[in-house]
Amino acid sequence: MDIKGKKILILGMADSGVASAKALSGKGAKVLISDSSTSKAVQERAEELMSLSMECHLGSQGEELLEEVDMVVISPSVPSDIPLLKKAYARSIEIMSEIELAYRLGTEKGFIVAITGTNGKTTTTTLIGEMYKSTFPTKVAGNIGPPLITAVGNEAEDTKFVVELSSYQLENIRDFKADIAILLNITDDHLDRYNSFDEYSKAKGRIFENQTELDHAILNIDDPNVSSFSRAIRSRVFPTSKREILDRGAFLKNGKIIFKDEAGEQEVCSISDLKIKGDHNLDNAMAAVSAAILGGVPLNRARDVLLDFAGLKHRVEYVGSIQDVGFYDDSKATNPDAVIKALTAFEGPVILIAGGRNKGNKFDSLANEAKGKVKSLILIGESASELAASFNDVGIKGLFARDLEEAVSLALNAAGPNDAVLLSPACASFDMFSNYKEKGERFKKAFARAKEEYENGQKRS
Repeated sequence: MDIKGKKILILGMADSGVASAKALSGKGAKVLISDSSTSKAVQERAEELMSLSMECHLGSQGEELLEEVDMVVISPSVPSDIPLLKKAYARSIEIMSEIELAYRLGTEKGFIVAITGTNGKTTTTTLIGEMYKSTFPTKVAGNIGPPLITAVGNEAEDTKFVVELSSYQLENIRDFKADIAILLNITDDHLDRYNSFDEYSKAKGRIFENQTELDHAILNIDDPNVSSFSRAIRSRVFPTSKREILDRGAFLKNGKIIFKDEAGEQEVCSISDLKIKGDHNLDNAMAAVSAAILGGVPLNRARDVLLDFAGLKHRVEYVGSIQDVGFYDDSKATNPDAVIKALTAFEGPVILIAGGRNKGNKFDSLANEAKGKVKSLILIGESASELAASFNDVGIKGLFARDLEEAVSLALNAAGPNDAVLLSPACASFDMFSNYKEKGERFKKAFARAKEEYENGQKRS
C-alpha cells in the first residue's frame, strides 16, 4: 500500500486514531486528524500529534476537511453515517477502518485469527492468544487493545495475529481477511447506533466475507443468529455446540469437551476441571480450542492454557467475601444477554446490582431469566427506572441506590447465607463512569470499605 505523500484524514483521536496517525505519518503520509470533542484529554493528544508535525482539527467537522484528501480512516467510535462521511462517499474518497488500514500495511502477510460476537470476545481472544503464544510468535490486538495498527512492523515471518473485532471495526473493512474467523453469538446490543438488529448482525457477519475455501470459520451453532451465516460462508465451517454431538467441530460429550476433525475425536478436558464457570465460558473454551488446533497449536499445549485460565478482570471476577456473602465484579456485562450468561455461573441466589446508560436494549428477557435466580435487585444510573419496570413485571422489586457505595450496602443487607452479590450492569457505564473498568474498580473499593466496616463491628443488619 503506497501512502507516501498522500493526504489522509483520520476521524477520532482516541487510541485507534492516534495510533493510525503515527503509523501513517511514519510512512510519509500527510496526516490531518480531527475529533469533534474539545475536551482537555483530546486537546492534550492534539498537542502531542502537532509536535510530531501533524495537522489537528478539533470541534465541528465541516466539508472543508475533505479538501485534497486522498483517504479517510475512521476510529471505531465514529458512526459511518455522519454527514462528513456521507460527503466523502459522494466525492468517491476511500473510507476505511483502522483494522483495514493495518491489514493493508502488513498483517495481510501474516496468519490472522479474528474473533467477534456480542459477548465473550475478550475472554476468547485472551485464551487464543495465550494458546498461540505457547507455540508461535504472537501479537494480540484489536478491540481488546492495543490497536491492530500498533502490531504491524518488525514482526517475525511466522507471527500469528489474534484480533478481537467489534461490529464498529468491521463496518468499514474491504480487503481484511482472517485465516480463522470466529463468531461467538449475536444478541441485542448497540441498537443506539444501528437502525435494526439485522443491521447490527450483518456488521458482525462481515468477519467472514473475504474468506476462501482455504480458510476456517468457527460458529456457535447453538445461537440461531450465528448459525444462519453458515449457509453463505465459503470457508470450512467448524461449529461448536453444547447441545449436539457434531460430525466436525467442538462439542460436549459425557462431561468432557471434545474436538473432532478428519483425524477423529480428541478429548480436550473435563468440564469440571475448568476454572472459568458458566455456560457461556463453555462456548468460549470450545471456540478457543478449535482455533488453536486448526492453527497448528498442539492439543496438549492448548489444554494446559485452558485449564490454567482463571478468567479476566471485570468478567464475573471474584472480589472477596464478607462473612458468607461472595462479591463478584462483572462490570464488562454491558448488555442484557451478558448478564443472563453471568447468572449461569451461580448455583445459589444472587443479589444483582444493575443499571447505567441503556444502549437501546429491552430488559424483558433478562427479567424473565432472572426469575427464580435473582433474590434482590439493586439499581443505579440512568436506566434504573426502566430496569425496575421490567423486573417488576416478573415479581422482582428493585431498590434504588444513589451510587455504587450505597448499592453495595443495600446488597449486603439483602444477602443471606451463601448468597452472591453480582455487579452486572446490563448497560454502558458512561452515565456515571468513563468506562466499565472504572465502574468495576469503584465497586471493588466499595466492597473493601464495606468489609472493613463489617470487620470493625458494624455488622450487616
